[in-house]
Amino acid sequence: MKNFVSSEIGTLRKILIHSPDGGIGKIIPSKFKDWLYDDTVHLNTMRKEYDEYIMLLLYFLDPEKAKEVSRYLDESPGSRGIFKPDKPEYFDSDKVIDVQKALSLILEKETTKIRLVSAICAIENCNRLLHNKLEDLSSSQLAKVLITGILEANGEEIFIFPPVPNLVFTRDIGITIKDHILLSKSAKQARKRESIIAKYIFLFHPALFLNARDKVVEISEENSFFLEPPEKQKEKRITIEGGDIMMIAPGHLIVGCSERTSASAVDAIIDRIFNTKDLEIHKISIVQIPSERAQMHIDTTFTQISRKHWVMFGGYDELENQETDKGAYSKRFEKENKSNGFQIVQFINKVNASPEVRSIGRLEQLLRDISIHDFNVPEDEVRIVYSGNKRFPYSEREQWTDSCNLLALKDGVVVGYDRNDKTIEAFKDIGYQVVRAGDLLKALKTGEQTVDEIENTLILLSSAELSRARGGSHCMSMPLYRDDI
Repeated sequence: MKNFVSSEIGTLRKILIHSPDGGIGKIIPSKFKDWLYDDTVHLNTMRKEYDEYIMLLLYFLDPEKAKEVSRYLDESPGSRGIFKPDKPEYFDSDKVIDVQKALSLILEKETTKIRLVSAICAIENCNRLLHNKLEDLSSSQLAKVLITGILEANGEEIFIFPPVPNLVFTRDIGITIKDHILLSKSAKQARKRESIIAKYIFLFHPALFLNARDKVVEISEENSFFLEPPEKQKEKRITIEGGDIMMIAPGHLIVGCSERTSASAVDAIIDRIFNTKDLEIHKISIVQIPSERAQMHIDTTFTQISRKHWVMFGGYDELENQETDKGAYSKRFEKENKSNGFQIVQFINKVNASPEVRSIGRLEQLLRDISIHDFNVPEDEVRIVYSGNKRFPYSEREQWTDSCNLLALKDGVVVGYDRNDKTIEAFKDIGYQVVRAGDLLKALKTGEQTVDEIENTLILLSSAELSRARGGSHCMSMPLYRDDI
């Protein structure tokens, strides 16, 4: 199965994920800011919640594998984190792929192993002795160490470099745009190692882009960037994270300009995508959101549920749309705008002519426009679910715990967190069934229900600890293949 994603709601067939690893359990309060966490998590509980997510993905994407591994839960009903890549119970699916397993596979090739160890040691300032120790590890041991930062020696765990606790949010390490992959370029130092690991996986994993390296898109600063003075470097720096990019419809890409994806990156993406003719993307919508922790990516503010349904945070209603440069395109996307405002600019590419530029005043207007014009939904059928059912103070409270950050398993079937009660009420108001993941998994296992029968449904994951990591099911997924819609 090759990689192909042309929407956010086509039936999901292949995905890249990462189970919570030991590094997450080593986070300390004094490192919250550096490691991009707001709280410590109870790792065993988090892993148990994530196992529920894995089983759900397996039943939808790889049902035969789901039947095979579900027996482990029966044998150990109180187990936590049994589906980790270094465990014998690991599912090893070619449709639900764990980053650690994928990394272990590419490290089996000695030349790749040497190159990646050298790259990681360079950014982590490792000495030669440690460098040699890493090269001597087996591929599975090394994969675990490069992700957790923990080396086991003489029965003890030794921290050799910081963990990458945000790797559980695989959405941010790359973006599948049709049959291409756009590599991320992390904005934060805590995620630099993730970017390197992801780049090697996409380039060298036999089931991903190994035989299609011309489809791997990487965007970096211009060659003369290092000659610029510091203030200009900051302005021109390119940072890209996957939570800010949505392949929303076959010819339409959404790009967020946020705390994590810079205006210079947005500019470069527009230029590269419109000039990659075989992508056939004729429309790019730019959504600028405030540079705030609460809304770090655009997928924390909205995601698509179905052709005609969306979930979004209503906190932008009162923000005024800012002035937009009507000639904006390629190198002219509001680089000087340093306010925390909100704006939407849409570029429509035209053959042998300059792109048409539209200014859109409200996020709700953009979402309705996509349903009506990209998916041919009658205007009166479009519905938007608001975070917290648009009630104070639940709107902001539940947006903080990812009420707007949902993964569509197929058109109209999405995964969210069980703690966002008012948002769940809003789903029921528009006719959605709501079911807890644990209950659904039991029904799928017994055959009482099949995935094909499930429609217009919000599936609720247990989220007492998962939600503390500040990312929902959309963040915890990097779709590699969806059916064309």
